Order: sequence, then C-alpha cells, then structure tokens
Amino acid sequence: MEENEINYIVLVSIKNYKIVGMREATMPQKQRILFLNSNIKDQAYLETEIFKSFFGEDLGKKEFFLEAGSYSNIIEAYEKTLRTLLEKEHKVPKEYYDKLDEYKNEVYNKLFTIEDYVDNHWYDEVHEILGEYYVLPMRFPAQRIPYEFNNCYLYIKKLFDSGEPLYISTALPFDDLGF
Repeated sequence: MEENEINYIVLVSIKNYKIVGMREATMPQKQRILFLNSNIKDQAYLETEIFKSFFGEDLGKKEFFLEAGSYSNIIEAYEKTLRTLLEKEHKVPKEYYDKLDEYKNEVYNKLFTIEDYVDNHWYDEVHEILGEYYVLPMRFPAQRIPYEFNNCYLYIKKLFDSGEPLYISTALPFDDLGF
C-alpha cells in the first residue's frame, strides 16, 4: 500500500455514529470494523468478504440498517466460513472432551517427532469452536486465523443473540475512528 493511500473501513455497530457519536458507536464488543482495501487474507479480510457477499458493490457506498433478528443469514455465513477454516485443523476426539490437557500432552504430541513438535507444534492450543474442540497452531499470526475468526464470529453472534440491530456505515477513513 502506498504511503498516501487511505485505509477505508466500514463500521458495523449497534449504534449509528452520526447520531450517538463515534466514541459510543465504537465501544468494545459493540462493533466490527471491516477493512475495504486490505491485501492481507486474514480474519478481517474474511469478515469483509462475508459482508460483501450480502451487500455487493453497495458495501461502503450506502448505509444499511438491519433490524434485530434480521441478520441470521450473516451469522450463518460466519459459521460456514468457520467450518471451512476448521476442515484443515486437528479435531479432538469426543472421548477426550473432559480430559483436554491429557489429550494434548499425551496423545497429540505423540503424533510428531520431538523435533517436529518443539519446532512446529509447541505453541498449539486446544480451543472450543462451534461446540467442538480443536488443537490449533498459535505460534504465528497466519496460523491463528481460525482462532481469530472464531472470536469475530463470537462478537457478531453475541450482538445477534442479544437482539441488537446493526448499523452499517458508508466507507470512512480509518483515521476518522480516533484510535
């Protein structure tokens, strides 16, 4: 990205920033930020792609207001994307759900040579996602995309479950958020 290029975002919030102000609309866990011109294919990119699939070229050009309970299709798209990401990850067998530490320390690490485990799997962690457990690589940001995208999903799902509407802004320069 060129130094002068503006990084545009779309604010997805339970509040319209034009009415309540940017500070109120960007409260933690009450909003999602979509990066419109990101070249990095990470969890933020995946979130933006989900919203683009519903709003197309209008995303960033028009404002949208989604009534509470009316965006279950967006939640389903998050879940579908998450399931696709998890297809490549190591799933913990159900018989170990009540002994996750034992599974990771005594079963999972024996799938690798000591050198491979120390070099490539030392930082792997067990996480619950969509009601199932997975051992996820956590050492590098590119490896953490399923974990980070699950956090994105949990935020938007929490808003949906609490009965909050969604306000989707037009494109804004990132610097306008005041972070």
